[in-house]
Amino acid sequence: MKKTRWEGTSVQHLIRNATSGRFYGQWTVDGKQKWRALHTSVFTVARLRLNDEAAKIEKLRGSKAAVASGAGSVGDLMRIYEERVKANKDLKPKSLEARITGLRKLRKTWPELETLKPRSVTPAGIAEWATTFKNGLAGNSATSVNGAIDTLRRLMDIAVARGAIHANPVAVRPEDGEGRLKKKRTPKKLTLPSMANTHRLFVAIENSGNLGGWSIEIADFCRFLFFSGCRIGETPAVTWSCVDWSKKQLHVKGSKTATSDRIVPLFAETEALLKRVVERRKGMGVGVADRIFRVSECQKSIDRACKKIEIPRITHHDFRHLFATHCIESGVDIPTVSRWLGHNDGGVLAMRTYGHLRQEHSATMAAKVTF
Repeated sequence: MKKTRWEGTSVQHLIRNATSGRFYGQWTVDGKQKWRALHTSVFTVARLRLNDEAAKIEKLRGSKAAVASGAGSVGDLMRIYEERVKANKDLKPKSLEARITGLRKLRKTWPELETLKPRSVTPAGIAEWATTFKNGLAGNSATSVNGAIDTLRRLMDIAVARGAIHANPVAVRPEDGEGRLKKKRTPKKLTLPSMANTHRLFVAIENSGNLGGWSIEIADFCRFLFFSGCRIGETPAVTWSCVDWSKKQLHVKGSKTATSDRIVPLFAETEALLKRVVERRKGMGVGVADRIFRVSECQKSIDRACKKIEIPRITHHDFRHLFATHCIESGVDIPTVSRWLGHNDGGVLAMRTYGHLRQEHSATMAAKVTF
């Protein structure tokens, strides 16, 4: 592996990556190095952008010093928190985006919060803000409300850790408080197509003439989601090395939780599907490290096909729901289906989500009952 070589410049804190030619800013805050990509290889542009980043770094230094001395505001906590979030390499892109969104929502819905001292943020004040936020005219979603509340809790955790306050006010109920602080989530009601319509959907995608020659690949990708129960984000890591033809198993390299990395049966339909893909790849070469599918999402194609055959719109994730529902309807017990899905709760979520199966299955089962 070629080692990256760094070059100093005539401007303090401005560093050049000799390998790529790109410029970076480098500072030390609290004994730790802070790097900022300046996204340019032009020196004059880099110098201008460096000034903007330097101003942010100075604000961060000031915020940390102010909070440590007890004179800091919640705005200072926000700057420290945002810096931590952006520097956390363990956060996935969606988690990073969710945390930044939570901070933005907090600032928007409680604008005076930034100027308050941490000790001035009381349980009663938090409850009043949360109630107003939950009951807003726009009907703020539970995800939006709860994300902002979690952000405020993390901010106050920083204040506790740095000695600005003794206890996190988000965790303390106000004396006259009623009800819960967070907004209750309303589970989305699953509206899934019948088996007949699911297969009609695959055929409609396959027969579409406006997909630039990718219609069969996209249709088979959707079939794979249905036959495997994979999350859409897991499919790029599914390579031919994940297929064990002899044991009839598929290794799904999930990373959402410890149990997401799992083994799913290679059902007869899945095996036939993958063999068709291998046949289609003849002449192109199929390596064990190659991805099985050359597409990673196809929502627009699904939308067009749903409209064409006149069924309600479904998403990539609905194929995962269809997989679980079909397995349960076929007689597989919920704990087993839960393991195939990569859940880590022994079937609690699956029971809550799939406890009420499709009406057509209910009617079939009802016909078997006699009194």
